Amino acid sequence: MVTKKDQILDTSLQLFMKKGFDATSISDILSQLDIARGTLYYHFESKEAIMDAIIERLLNQVLEKIEKLMTNDSLSQAEKFMGFFASINLTQLTGDEEIVDYFNQPQNALFHEKSNRLLIQKLAPVLAQIISEGIEAGLFDTPYPAETAELILVGITGFVDSKDSPADEDNMNHRMESFLYNAARMLGLSQSGLDGFKKLFLSK
Repeated sequence: MVTKKDQILDTSLQLFMKKGFDATSISDILSQLDIARGTLYYHFESKEAIMDAIIERLLNQVLEKIEKLMTNDSLSQAEKFMGFFASINLTQLTGDEEIVDYFNQPQNALFHEKSNRLLIQKLAPVLAQIISEGIEAGLFDTPYPAETAELILVGITGFVDSKDSPADEDNMNHRMESFLYNAARMLGLSQSGLDGFKKLFLSK
């Protein structure tokens, strides 16, 4: 059953994507839903709170996928590590490239910034656990699993997935290769490990 809170989030996201966050008013949301203002404010104190809840809902879906991944005993540590990054792909998660395009539009910089900040905050501890287990399994070699996890996620959101990144495909591939090289070094991977790392990430 879809709750009133989810209806507000679904409708708000559609309006944000159609009109832009700044151009969408609370009145627009109320009109689309045909609900009273008090009903909306019972669930959310502001339009910004709605935006935060939309981002958090997406990230909670990511966390659910990752929790299933981490409790799957049939997977190796390497497979769990790779599955973690597949799980944070919003296009794959939502099946909607428009959502990802929306986040990356210059006029929606606040959406993009908040989603990146929450992603790092929520997922860094999970990735740190995967790295720690990888160290125990002999896959990784670093004395700083928590810091390495945070640096990798900062690298993905601020370097690889930056809205200021070069759009040219060759430049993007070079940028990704440089990120993978440095991430592999932080993780203490051997050259063969780095080659496998690159093959898995650059296979598409």
